[in-house]
Amino acid sequence: MANTRLVVDYPPLKRHREELREYGRRRRRRLLIAIPAALSLIGAAAVWSAPLAVLLAAVAGFAILLMALPGSSSVDPGHLAGVEGEAAVLECLKKLPDDYLILNRVRLPDETLANGRRELDFIVAGPTGLWIVEVKNTPGHVQVMPGQKHWPLARRAGCGSRPSWNAMRNPVPQARAQVDALERWLLKNGVPARAQAVIVMAHPEVAISDADAAEMPVLVREQVAGFLKAGPPQPLAGPVALRLADLRPV
Repeated sequence: MANTRLVVDYPPLKRHREELREYGRRRRRRLLIAIPAALSLIGAAAVWSAPLAVLLAAVAGFAILLMALPGSSSVDPGHLAGVEGEAAVLECLKKLPDDYLILNRVRLPDETLANGRRELDFIVAGPTGLWIVEVKNTPGHVQVMPGQKHWPLARRAGCGSRPSWNAMRNPVPQARAQVDALERWLLKNGVPARAQAVIVMAHPEVAISDADAAEMPVLVREQVAGFLKAGPPQPLAGPVALRLADLRPV
């Protein structure tokens, strides 16, 4: 298993799951009270009037159906989708051998940005080199188009529906900027090191066309660990892991 000592939690995902669990507990408590009460009321009504019992059964059934609906959480759905994609990719990266070091949710200092920080989904350091893993959790059929600002994206709304055409922003420039920022930061900290990037489409309902034409590897999440492990050996400078640890506040 990969070295995950520098991996941190995903608070939005944790909050989302805790809120759903709490909603589930409250729902079960309500149903345990409502179902016996409804059956007793319907049974009593049936003694006096069959039509009344049928009416009460319909009302009770509708109320119980509403009680049984799954709850929602306070986490923004768009933000949650991105975090869920990163968490799924993290589970795949954990399958790397123990000589691979993983960092997630990295806030990399970058003086070229107004806020002074650049967000990186993952940094992986191991025998095959230093990698940045950029995650996109977009569902649909993605067509890689090198050099284009956007990549075509086809989606289906449901079974039997016609695909709707959309587009996603080409993630290659973003990943390149991350590589430059990481190399620049390491050099400023006395470690000249080269980095590479891969783009991972994390959604379980995604397909990729023309991935071989991309300027950098574009993978589905199940491929990422095998790809990083299979690369040619690229020994890292000794202090790289120490410098990466500096990105985690004590």
